Amino acid sequence: MNKNSTVGDICCGSGGFLVTAMSKMFKDANPVETETIRKERLFGVEQDDGLYTLAIANMIIRQDGKSNIIKGDCFDPKVVKELKALNINVGLINPPYSLKGGKVELEFVEQLLEILTVDGICVVVVPMSCAIGTKFKDVRERLFKKHTLKAVFSMPDDIFYPTGTNPCVMVWKAHAPHDTKQETYFGYCKDDGYVKRKKLGRIDYYGRWSDILAQWLKLYRNHDVVDGLSARACVNHTDEWLCEAYMKTDYSTLTQDDFQQTVNDYLAYLVKAGEVYEG
Repeated sequence: MNKNSTVGDICCGSGGFLVTAMSKMFKDANPVETETIRKERLFGVEQDDGLYTLAIANMIIRQDGKSNIIKGDCFDPKVVKELKALNINVGLINPPYSLKGGKVELEFVEQLLEILTVDGICVVVVPMSCAIGTKFKDVRERLFKKHTLKAVFSMPDDIFYPTGTNPCVMVWKAHAPHDTKQETYFGYCKDDGYVKRKKLGRIDYYGRWSDILAQWLKLYRNHDVVDGLSARACVNHTDEWLCEAYMKTDYSTLTQDDFQQTVNDYLAYLVKAGEVYEG
């Protein structure tokens, strides 16, 4: 993403992704380019009345001169036609999770990819269940027939604390069928240095985040394979799309405390499952 990108989020919620994108695009832009970014480079879609209002307010407060937030359904043909005419080449999305009787998360990803220009880049935050080979088989097959899965990052289990969703981040290239003979990059980004603190949530208490982020970005840019942190593999639509399935464990970092914690976790699981009885 740079100052010349055109960014879209078809489930923009309160506009968090668009605000972040705008801030990053402003960094290398001159005043004229900044004005162009505000008016012509950021677009969102939101169906919920309350979130739509919040998104507009959020963009205006963050110095967006013209809030290009469309109120509507991202699957509406009229909305799709309008978005395709904008030549959006960067897509960002954190789709609604577990909609009963509605679209599954990967269908929102598919929809955004269809809207992007050829070779556009789409970055999505979805539940890890979307990366498991036994689920959403039809959508996964359609995605691979039209688009390329560039990378998948397994994120910290409690990143959305206090909710219990375990997410991953996928990077897709639009309108380029996935070549199963080309390797996809997988990152194991579980330890981001953040810790939970009462009344504060997850915070960078020990100041580790900057160094960890720099390492993750370096590994991804170079597609380096490091035991316990990353892997590369050729995958198809039925395979696992998670680093855990392909990386080698770095046993040199394991301690006695790690072993004890694993045993404790397993015993806690057995008690919860009713297979071990106290007393």
